[in-house]
Amino acid sequence: MFIGNRLTDNALTADDGKALIERALAEVEREYGWTPREALPLYRGRFYESGKIGSFITRVTNRDGDAAVLKLQLRPLPYDEGMIIRHIRPQIRTERVRLPSVLFDEPWSEENGYGILVSEDASEFPRLWKDHCPTEEELNRHEDFLGEFMHHVLPVEPYLPVPDGSVRERYREMSDHFSEIARASTHQHIDPMKVEGMREMYVRILDKAAFDGFHFTHAHLSGMEIRIDTKTQAYVLFSNLLWSFRPTYYEVLFPFWVDAMGIRDTDVSSDDLLLRVDRWAEMWKRVMGEDPRERESFWFLILERAMMTTMLDLGASEWTEDEIKTKQALLNAWKRLFETIAEDRFAPN
Repeated sequence: MFIGNRLTDNALTADDGKALIERALAEVEREYGWTPREALPLYRGRFYESGKIGSFITRVTNRDGDAAVLKLQLRPLPYDEGMIIRHIRPQIRTERVRLPSVLFDEPWSEENGYGILVSEDASEFPRLWKDHCPTEEELNRHEDFLGEFMHHVLPVEPYLPVPDGSVRERYREMSDHFSEIARASTHQHIDPMKVEGMREMYVRILDKAAFDGFHFTHAHLSGMEIRIDTKTQAYVLFSNLLWSFRPTYYEVLFPFWVDAMGIRDTDVSSDDLLLRVDRWAEMWKRVMGEDPRERESFWFLILERAMMTTMLDLGASEWTEDEIKTKQALLNAWKRLFETIAEDRFAPN
């Protein structure tokens, strides 16, 4: 969305990164003494398909036996994650939320072709959610985290300037950007003419919708990006490249989306997605004392998320053979959710 440090700018040019990863690991070991502990990495950050890799994360040890996590940033970025962590950590006003400790980092450079971030090994800390669909217990814990984050972490001073232009202009720019990525994908699961019809409806709504502005926050606050320090019980935030400018309610919009995308049911419907909208809206209401469902701007966020999911996240992403039936059902549910919100919330008077 309104990132200013937009990672997806690399989606059209990324490759599998294999040769670069091999070279980078050898250079990191030779220059700094950090060696991978396992043959397989913890994570490969991909752009919608397995052949486009943006980052590589693995556990490492050094000559002294110290353990850490190494992240290789394989694509150019205007901001470095180590810098972001160092900028934000001192601003947090609670001991119950923290960012990982940085041991060493080098930003991406054209000369190297990669960047390095070596941080504390928090990979064994349990995630706030064990899976993409949280249990009731995990939702209660997430509500505790959300209250701490909203009241004792935010606001923070941004590390990047406020985006130029209006919120409306940013939404239009984002729609064009992700549409380009979707059209270039080799994976097409929905008729392009249907997508174009949705985009036309979306733009008509966008031109008239009400907006609340945007603020600086962490953009990936699902329970999959939050871990729990087993010694202190503090919440540890990962994916810190994603601190950016986002619209109001984004702190529940993104976890709602991850929650909904975790559904694996061939009978899923738009009503199932709306039930999840309600539970995350209720959480916001309890934490912030305001019901977002009373705001047109909140429903526009859900509409926009349904549009982008139908067009790209499901409509033009890579599916494995065993995912086809459940993802097709989920794609249909998101498309119907878009249509329902457009009809019920934004139909012309």
